[in-house]
This record gives sequence, C-alpha cells and structure tokens, in this order.
Amino acid sequence: MRKHYPRSFLRLILTGFALVALPLMAAFAISLVAVDRLASQSAVAVKRSAAVARNGKQIGETLTGMERVLRQYLVLQDSALLDDYRTLRAEFEQALRAYDPYLSTEEQRGRQIQLVTAEQKLNGMLSDSALLDPPATLQVFAQLVQNADNLVVDVRYGVDAEVSAMLGSAQTIREMLVWLVPVTIPLALLIAIWFRHIISTQMNQFEAAIRTLGRGNYEKPIRVHGPSDLASLGKRLDWLRQRLSELEQQKGRFLRHVSHDLKTPLTAIREGTQLLDDGVPGPLNEQQRKVVGIMRQNSLRLQSLIEEMLNFQKASQSAAQLDLEPLALDRVCDNVVSDHLLAAAARGVRFQRVLRPVQVEGDADKLRVIVDNLLANALKYSPRDAVIKVLLGAETDNAVIDVIDEGPGVPAKERTRIFEPFFRGTHADGTKVEGSGLGLAIAKEYVAAHNGRIELIDSEIGAHFRVVIPKIWKEGQA
Repeated sequence: MRKHYPRSFLRLILTGFALVALPLMAAFAISLVAVDRLASQSAVAVKRSAAVARNGKQIGETLTGMERVLRQYLVLQDSALLDDYRTLRAEFEQALRAYDPYLSTEEQRGRQIQLVTAEQKLNGMLSDSALLDPPATLQVFAQLVQNADNLVVDVRYGVDAEVSAMLGSAQTIREMLVWLVPVTIPLALLIAIWFRHIISTQMNQFEAAIRTLGRGNYEKPIRVHGPSDLASLGKRLDWLRQRLSELEQQKGRFLRHVSHDLKTPLTAIREGTQLLDDGVPGPLNEQQRKVVGIMRQNSLRLQSLIEEMLNFQKASQSAAQLDLEPLALDRVCDNVVSDHLLAAAARGVRFQRVLRPVQVEGDADKLRVIVDNLLANALKYSPRDAVIKVLLGAETDNAVIDVIDEGPGVPAKERTRIFEPFFRGTHADGTKVEGSGLGLAIAKEYVAAHNGRIELIDSEIGAHFRVVIPKIWKEGQA
C-alpha cells in the first residue's frame, strides 16, 4: 500500500507537531469548556440564591407589616388602616409573583396556589365588615403566614439542592481533569514516538544509501520514499551512484590499460637487464654490474606493483564469483605460513601457530590470498627477532583467524583507512611503507565475498587483525 506524505519534509515535521499537540489541545479545550460551564452554573446558582433570600426576606417583612395593620384595623375599625393593609397586600402579591422563576416542583406551585387562595379568602373577609370575625380573621392570617413560611423554606431547599448539584458537578469536573492528565500526556508521547519513528525511517533511507555507496556497491538503484523534497534528494543520490559507478568502471579500464601498457616495455627492460647481467654484449666491470643489479631489482619491484594492481582489479571483479567447496581451513593457514618461512627466517621472525581443525565451505584460492596478505603485512612491520602469532579457532557458527604481530601497531589516525585501496601506512619515523597498499584492500574484498568481516582489534603491542568467516556459506546470507 502506497503511503501518502506531505509535499515537503518541513510540512511533515509541522504535521508531527500538530499531531503531538492535538491531544493536549483537546484536553485544554475540554477543561476550558467544563470550567466555563461550572462558572456559568455558579453564577446562576449565586444569583438564584440571592434572589430567593431577598424575596423571602421581603415576604416576611410584608407579612409582619400586614399583621400589625390587620390587628389595628380589627380593634379600631379605621378604613385608613384597611387601605394601608391593601397597599401591603399588593407588595405581598408582587413578592409572591417574583418567586415564579424559582418554583421548580409541582409541590412548590401547589403551595403558592394555597397561599394565594388563603390571601384572597382573607381579603374577602375584610371586604365585608358586617361579617367580620376578628378571631377567625386572625386564624386565617396565621394560616397564611404558615403557608408563606413553608413556601420560602421549600424554595430555599430547592436552591440549596441546586448548589449541591453544582458542587457535585465541580467534583466531577475535577475527577475528569485528573483523568485527562495521565491519558493525554502518554497519548502525546506515543504520537511523538510514532512520528519520531516515521522521521527516523526517512533518515535511515539516506543512511543506508550512503553506507551502500561507502562500501562501493554501485549496482543497486537508490530509491527514497517520502515527501517530494526527500524523494528529489534521493534521486540526486542515485545520480551520484551512477556517476561513481561510471568512475569506478573508468578506473578499472585505466588500471587494465596502464598495467598492460607498462608490462610490454617492462618486459623489454627486464630482458635487456638480464642480457647485460649474463654478459651477452660483453663482460661487465664491478661498477657496471652494480648498476645492472639496481636496474634488475627495481624492474622486479615495478613488476610486482603492476601485478598487485591487476590482482586488485581482479579481486574487485571476481569477489562475488566464488568456487565454493568444503575445505580444512587449518590446512590452508598452515600452507600459507610455510610459504612465508624463508622470508621470515631472513628477518629473524618466528611464527607461532595455534591452528585448531576447522571445516568451512569457501573458495580455497581466495582464502589463501586473505591469509597470505595478512602474513605479508605482519612481516612488513615486524622488527627482527619478533614473533607473529597465527591463531585459528571457531566461535558458534564462525571460523576465526587472528594474525598478531609485534610491530609498532596502527596509528589511531590510520585505523579507519587501512583497508582502503592504495593506502600505505607509515613507519615509526613517519616514512611511508613500501608497497602498493592493496594487500588489505584485496583481503577485505575476499572476506566480504564470503559474507564475513575483517577488523583491527585493539592491542597494546603490535597490530591484531581478525577475520571472521561463516563455516557454512549460503548465497544471499547477510
């Protein structure tokens, strides 16, 4: 399934930030709405509580004034007092109507109706002075006061219930906020980790491509998937791969042509030198013989360099073409050491061999070249009367070859370059070591062809090279 990415890497990063911030913003929005709702409920509850308290107080004061005026009227029978009573009665009705918004139950509305009915009955009794009965009137008024008190208390309880409900909502909101924190923060972290994985995947494509180019593998095309700017950068890397491949081919052709062109005149020089040394043109004096010896020695050295260049070129081309067969690696190592005994004896160097029997499936010729180049390198750097250790053992499913010398070791600044083609190390006095600098590069090519690895191990004295090769090699094995 094809993945869809933003058009640019910057948009990809901004999208990641937005996704990470989304749960945090959602939690903030939920908290803001909840707190705003609680604040609105609190404001309404406070307003209702204040209004109920104010109306309750007004009803109480009005009823007190009505009772005082009523008692005076019943004693004095003064019509002016009756007018005062009716004025207070109008204020009482107004205060009672102000209770309408706060009557939330049928019971409260029923109490209000009873209160209005009692007040109308009382007003009717006062309107007919002939039928006026003071004790009965005061009894009706007392009932009116009792009903009014019951209504005020009931409404107050209703408001208190609303306040309690509001406090319950506040507790619920608090619990919700406490729950949001441990949910949203881990969720944001998970999204951040997921998006980090996406970005790392994008970067890993470039790392893998650069590593492939660094290993000199120019055959596999480079494809980068992701935002358009990264994909465009991947195309540029693929162009670089193609260019490096062309340069590698040009280098190979150059080496072949130069080597071939050099071998023809070099053969003539060697043959002419040999004729002079044999005295074919005539006898040579001692000084002339020395000059001929120098020419012969340098022609041999030049031939050796040309052959190493050709061998490296062949190693690069045939590294993947292995003639695999079961073989005893200890015998291969022993034969190679035997071939170097004369050269080692000339320099007073001894070999210490610890070769355990190890069976592998590999290319005998190329394995021989690997060990040969390592021993030649160790001899080149070993001082007189030194010891070179050649160890062979097995670890799990791998064969392990160790070559350890007692030379000056590899300087820290050269450790990362010793396997590069044409790189030559330096002596302790800073002078370059003679040679083409291809021995370790060829060994690395052949080790990689066997899906193994060659590495320089840290050592207090000398250089310690280790080769690890799978005992059973399979095509395509990583």
